[in-house]
Amino acid sequence: MLAVVALLATLVPPPGPVTIDVVSVSGSGCPAGTVSVGMSQDNEAFTVTYSDFLVQGNGSEAKKSCTIALRLNHAAGYTYGIAATDYRGFAHLVDKTKGVVRNDYHFPGFPTRHSMHTYQGPMSDNWQVTDTPSGVAHGPCKDRKPLTIEAELKVTGKGNTSFMTMDSTDSSVSTTFRLAWKKC
Repeated sequence: MLAVVALLATLVPPPGPVTIDVVSVSGSGCPAGTVSVGMSQDNEAFTVTYSDFLVQGNGSEAKKSCTIALRLNHAAGYTYGIAATDYRGFAHLVDKTKGVVRNDYHFPGFPTRHSMHTYQGPMSDNWQVTDTPSGVAHGPCKDRKPLTIEAELKVTGKGNTSFMTMDSTDSSVSTTFRLAWKKC
C-alpha cells in the first residue's frame, strides 16, 4: 500500500497553474514564427506545434532540424521528467528512399534521451510514433534548468519528389510531451 501511495505522489502535478516559456528556438526546420508551445489544462503534458517543418528529398540526403529550449514555471518543491512523447507527421517516400525521425531531449548536465524511427519507401501516409523511455529522467529540483528538445527529419535516396513533415492534415503537427511529476 505504501508503494502505491508513493507512486501516486509522483504522478500528481504540482498545485496551481503551470506555465511554459520558450527560452529559444533555432534550426532550419523551425523558422521564426513557425513554432508554438502550449501547456495542457491538467498540467500533465505540453505540446510543441510546428507549422513549417518539412524536408524535401534532393537525390541524396536532405535534412532539417529544430532545437527548442523550454522552461516550465510551477510550484516549488516539484520537478518533472518526460514520461512519453507522441510525434506525428506525413511522409511521401518513393521506392528506395527512406525517411528518418530523430528526437532528443535533456536538461543541461543530465542524460540525453534519444529516439530514432526509420520509414522505408514506397510510402505515402501519415506516421505516428510514441516513445516511452525505460525510466524517467527528472530535472533538477532546486535549479530549474531549461529542457532542450531537438528534432530532426532526414530523407535519403534517389527520390527528388520524396518529402517528410512533422505535419498533420490541419497543416501543423503536435508533438506531445507527457510529464511525470515528482516531489523533491
